[in-house]
Amino acid sequence: MKAGYVPVLVGKGGGAAATRFLLWVGLLNDPCMEVLLELAADEMGYGQEGVLSIPCDADFFRRVVTAIPSASANKANLICCPNC
Repeated sequence: MKAGYVPVLVGKGGGAAATRFLLWVGLLNDPCMEVLLELAADEMGYGQEGVLSIPCDADFFRRVVTAIPSASANKANLICCPNC
């Protein structure tokens, strides 16, 4: 696991159909990410165990994350990680 990143499963229904990403933790307080986290809480509750799951289309998630300005120019906001 890369330091400073949290694993995220993105996709409707989760499981094998979901895309795995590593998300830079600095983005978790961004208002756009807060909306996606609330979407996850509304659909799956706050007691979610294991890897964080976001129930939206992976391409939409990528667009949201890439639209958020990075607080650190030397960090990638998002890393696609099919084997993490």
